[in-house]
Amino acid sequence: MNSIFIVIAALLTGISQQPWGYGFLCWFSLFPIIYVFDTDLKYKESFKYSFLFGFIYHLSFMYWLSGNIGIDSILLKYFTAILVSLFLGLNHIIIFTTLTFVKKYFTNSYKIYLLPFIFVSIEYLRSFGLYGFTWNSLSYSQTDFLVPSQIIEYTGIYGLTFWVVTLNVIIYDIYNSFSKNKIYFLLVLFISPWIIGAFIKSNIPSSDSTLRTKIIQPNVHLSDRRQNINRSLDTLIHLSTTTSNDSIDLIIWPETSISSLFSINGKYNYNKSKKMNQFLSDDINLVSGIESRNDNERYNSSILFYGDSIAYIYNKQRLVPNVEYTPKIFDKIGYNLGVANFGIGTERTMFDVNEIKFSSMVCLESIFPNPTRLFVKEGASFLVYVVNDGWYTTAPEPQQHAKRCIYRAIENRRYVLRSANTGISMVVNQNGNIVDYLQLNKSGIITSNIEIISIKTFYTKYGDVFSILNLIILLIITIFNFRKHKLING
Repeated sequence: MNSIFIVIAALLTGISQQPWGYGFLCWFSLFPIIYVFDTDLKYKESFKYSFLFGFIYHLSFMYWLSGNIGIDSILLKYFTAILVSLFLGLNHIIIFTTLTFVKKYFTNSYKIYLLPFIFVSIEYLRSFGLYGFTWNSLSYSQTDFLVPSQIIEYTGIYGLTFWVVTLNVIIYDIYNSFSKNKIYFLLVLFISPWIIGAFIKSNIPSSDSTLRTKIIQPNVHLSDRRQNINRSLDTLIHLSTTTSNDSIDLIIWPETSISSLFSINGKYNYNKSKKMNQFLSDDINLVSGIESRNDNERYNSSILFYGDSIAYIYNKQRLVPNVEYTPKIFDKIGYNLGVANFGIGTERTMFDVNEIKFSSMVCLESIFPNPTRLFVKEGASFLVYVVNDGWYTTAPEPQQHAKRCIYRAIENRRYVLRSANTGISMVVNQNGNIVDYLQLNKSGIITSNIEIISIKTFYTKYGDVFSILNLIILLIITIFNFRKHKLING
């Protein structure tokens, strides 16, 4: 029976992460697993149940990994989906085995309330390093609820995780030991982010200073682009010039839109394309994704052209493990999914247009609070993400990926411009509203006036203070109760 409860919890939580409008499921989806773990489980049982939850949870909302058109072998596609689900499931093995451990040193009935602190601490710690990942954070289940999501301007995304897990814990506590006070506590906890969020939203900064931008979504299939890079370039230039660029301050093309041959040692290569020369000669300010080269190292980069000269190049810092960068140990065992092995960027290169600073990051970097926060802290007035989700031609991967940049807008109160090859391209304003977008697998353009905002939020200035405090509180409480338990039991 316990295993059934675990599977139900995992499936409901996984569904809450899908872009189907069921994020509310996460408010109570953890109830069954809390019910199981609020018993005297042995470590072996704890490992088994947490492993089952983590695996089913990730497989149920990231099953799309098996649809990667860049992997030829069907067996390798499914193996990759299973392997990633197993690896990411380590989060929940750590979370729930930690809960099992610390519970042994608590004598009061409120020990289950440690779970929100553990959840936040592990999600935060698991965001670091090459294999760091935040796509699976419970916070992202709430992207459809923009009012309570406004609190992340202060708490970061892990504040939403804390809220969601605490709701589940209180619901379970009411079931386990009913009292009116607990009902009141639940109501206050549930309503508070909505009230606070509404207040924050009514005081969100705006600006009269604007920039006229144009986002291009060419919808070029990956196989077509590989076969004829010139045709892909023609499509980008055609879409960019369909409407007048006289009042356009910045045009944005997606990830790896142009080849590395357009840049030689950081200088524009005039001999590569006459059409590109003519396009840039109109004093266009263009951001584009590019595979750049520097000192015999390849990078997945974003580049800014001022007319027919290269002004800035930013090299992607958060690469997709085993796809864009593979540690040598995996090469030895023959598990390298990547078509390229890029270098890891080390500099936060700031772009500017019309003397307005902005950042232009690449693809997966939009799911991480950093380095976006650091760019804004250093003066970025708006955010650009160049993306290629063309590896996944159907839902839900493109929708999941696109929605995650909503939180980057809220955290830092900046407009977000997202240009994706096959979609979903969009403009997100400073309160997280999607003000314009292009659907998946459609070509088109978005022309938008964006506000230029300079104010820095609490989160921009201080980062994940909330998460760090959670970790400190958890450690202090655990150490205190461990010592108390040792004194009582000799």
